[in-house]
Amino acid sequence: MGTNKNIIVALAGNPNSGKSTIFNSLTGSNQFVGNYPGITVEKKEGLKKYKGYNINFIDLPGTYSLSAYSDDEVVARDFLLNEKPDVVVNVIDSASMERNLYLFTQIVELDMPVIMVLNMVDTLKSYGKTVDKKIMSNILGVPVFATVASKGIGIVNILDCIVNICENGEFKNQIRVKVDYGEDIKGETEKLEKLISKDPVLSKFPKSWLTIKFLDNDPLALKLVCKAGNETEISEQIEKSRNHIKEHFGRKAEVEIADRRYGFANAVVKMVVKKTEQGKIDMTEIIDSFMLNRYLGIPIFAAVMYIIFKFTFTFSEPAVKLFGLFFRWFSGVVTGIIPDSPVRSLIVDGIIGGVGGVLGFFPLVLFMFFAIAFFEDSGYMARAAFVMDKIMSRFGLHGKSFLPLMLSTNGCAVPGILATRTLDSKRDRLITMFVVPFMICGAKLPVFALIIGAFFATKYQAAIMFFMYFLSVVIALGIAKLLSATILLKEKSSHFVMELPPYHLPTVKGLFLKMWERSWLYVRKAGTVVVLISILVWVVFAYPKAPLNENLTEAEKSSLQLEYSIAGRAGKTLESLLNLS
Repeated sequence: MGTNKNIIVALAGNPNSGKSTIFNSLTGSNQFVGNYPGITVEKKEGLKKYKGYNINFIDLPGTYSLSAYSDDEVVARDFLLNEKPDVVVNVIDSASMERNLYLFTQIVELDMPVIMVLNMVDTLKSYGKTVDKKIMSNILGVPVFATVASKGIGIVNILDCIVNICENGEFKNQIRVKVDYGEDIKGETEKLEKLISKDPVLSKFPKSWLTIKFLDNDPLALKLVCKAGNETEISEQIEKSRNHIKEHFGRKAEVEIADRRYGFANAVVKMVVKKTEQGKIDMTEIIDSFMLNRYLGIPIFAAVMYIIFKFTFTFSEPAVKLFGLFFRWFSGVVTGIIPDSPVRSLIVDGIIGGVGGVLGFFPLVLFMFFAIAFFEDSGYMARAAFVMDKIMSRFGLHGKSFLPLMLSTNGCAVPGILATRTLDSKRDRLITMFVVPFMICGAKLPVFALIIGAFFATKYQAAIMFFMYFLSVVIALGIAKLLSATILLKEKSSHFVMELPPYHLPTVKGLFLKMWERSWLYVRKAGTVVVLISILVWVVFAYPKAPLNENLTEAEKSSLQLEYSIAGRAGKTLESLLNLS
């Protein structure tokens, strides 16, 4: 704080959360009541002198969200955005924690210091439940205190924390966990963030908050666009992004965003609230009692992975063979049309061979992404990441690292690396990106299959392939452990919080959209690299040209060309060096 002894604190919370009671306990009789300019919403301020500081408390209207659909919500949000208080105290009704956390998910997006106050913990206790404040604080990255405001319990702790935050920067470097809106929504927010960064007016607001508000169709946020220099460009992108989300999920963006926020709140509550009495549970909880069971979770996960791979290979095999036949036929057609020349060799061996190498496995990638999308949209994949977190955290990996690693296995490392964007901290993203290439992807699989088929008997081939998969996992985990214990030791990791949505049947349209988007990304990213490398390989095998000799057979000509080529000469040089050693 330096020499500034004045602290502005905003109290935010749901109606009936006990916020005003806490406000009264903090300020006593030093209160000022008025109205916000232009509206009839009551404005309450209170002053507290504590440890040499003048702490000015603002009791914001009780709201369920920071949307612009009521005067109370507008007042609360405008104060936080425009006045920029030093600290926000978010008061939570402990007995209705999940509903109250919905507001927290929006406050934390404003990138302000937040203190969470779990009020009425005595009521929660009467329901046979307790909350672990330490775990909750570690998960959310904010200080968490329990209070019984009606009895004045825990009030002093709030005052001490406010002073520590402003004086010593306590919790300043801790990562505040925000809602994971998923890769599809995050992709749209990133497009909008790039446009916002170009405008001096909009760039003053927190980008993550503003982009979500645009997608949320918030009327006041949309009015801000009119002040932007690139208004037309931003408006068009907002419309495109909202249409994309509606097309993909089959519902409006604001509904999907709200569902993700409640999913986040639900996940937090499940992790921190402990039941001492058995309450009524719904079907999701019944299913989760098996899916998330400490003994059954891993076997169920293994069974789901087997189903995905079995489905992928069984249904894609005919299409893969068909694609292979097509490219062989097409190569034959081109060979018959174009005379023997370097151009024909380039087209047939370089370009068609490269494109065929990518598209030959395209059906396999399509079916794999379809299967993954089914389990993702049904709600299981979030549980899989939750189940794997305990194992992966031992090797320095985040629970959500499981998803990029799985995308890379039998798929492609490119979408796997792109999927690391869902990880919150730089450390988790870097470690996951480093280990993703060690997984056996669709490009490595045929190479291993060829080598194993050539050097091992049929009865050992399956075991050898399994061992290769196992070895790739061991190496990846070993590298992750090494990185987390050495180079990236000082980097902060985010705590594992992932939405556990209710189980439901995915929409057919959503499945096919997700399958196509990911598969096309594989073709664009991997295809470009593979084709270029195929052409490069063709060059090193085709040049320089061997002397013409019509008396040689085709096999002998090919053998002679190989000896003369760059690849052949490099091979001979390497052989000589190995013989010398």
